[in-house]
Amino acid sequence: MAKFSPHQLSNPRANVFILVNLGCEMLYVIDQRLKAQQIAQDKSIQVIHDVTTVLLEPKFIDSLLNGSKHNNAQLLTSEHCKFMLNDIATCSLMRLDEQSMAKLWNLMTVVYKWQLFVSRHQHHLLEITFRHLDAVNRLYPDARRHMLIDFTKNTLLDFWNACGEEAQLSIYQTNRAWLQCFNTKISLLIRLGFQAMDGSFIKEVDQEYFPDFVQTAGDNIYVKSAEQQQQRDRERQREREPNSMDQLAAQLNINSSSGGEDLQPINARQFQQQFEQAFGSVLFDEPSSTGCEFVQLQPTSPSSSSSEAAMAMSRGSALNQNLLDLYSKMP
Repeated sequence: MAKFSPHQLSNPRANVFILVNLGCEMLYVIDQRLKAQQIAQDKSIQVIHDVTTVLLEPKFIDSLLNGSKHNNAQLLTSEHCKFMLNDIATCSLMRLDEQSMAKLWNLMTVVYKWQLFVSRHQHHLLEITFRHLDAVNRLYPDARRHMLIDFTKNTLLDFWNACGEEAQLSIYQTNRAWLQCFNTKISLLIRLGFQAMDGSFIKEVDQEYFPDFVQTAGDNIYVKSAEQQQQRDRERQREREPNSMDQLAAQLNINSSSGGEDLQPINARQFQQQFEQAFGSVLFDEPSSTGCEFVQLQPTSPSSSSSEAAMAMSRGSALNQNLLDLYSKMP
């Protein structure tokens, strides 16, 4: 792979990919926390739809693309990007305190960094971006958001193809270089065996599910890890069930050596205890909790007045222009 100068690793055309990919990761975490905190579904749908609409607003995406082509265009700093995504995250009836936003930021950046760490080619950046968009499309899908995401994908594909091979490689390497400073330990990646306790990523992973995560990098890793855990739990249950049957049979003295001996009456309470001991761990396990345990969301309470809700919605609708104005003022 070609080596690039520091200037080539600061390609401003990477801005749109940094913002879109981090924004999609942000939506994954918000969705997980809304479910974990048992927020009413109608409010959860509104939050996800509002944030998606602002993140992928066509004028905003166009401003990022067109602005990156100017001679004096600059790569977004991490603080600038964090500021913009914080505004996007709170464009709906949801609030994030400073600590929660910091933890959300760590999750977004490190998971995206891992996705590029396991990638091997510049075109993987576009594939990861498209997987992000497709996964966001599956969060409470509707026709309007489907059209918005299709438009975003087509716009990014046209931009990517127009860049040419060398510029594409520069954009890809810029994304990777931009993320190098983020080394927070993420419990999910550590549990999966993808990240070491010092924050570095593990190159050689023994787990059989690792290739599946690599080949679908950009998918909702929280949903995917939950599905993998459920599958492993089912496999363990199938492995344990025959052993449990043997144990119960032994406990009840049901075996070939009993011959012609008279069967002894079974005490009902004792039988119940034996049954629960043998099968309780197999049949009655509660599903394990999954998702991100870091971020606390503060949606507005049901008692909020309609005027407060209207003000929050108007803030979201006005945010597009604010972001456009902000980006247009960047040197």
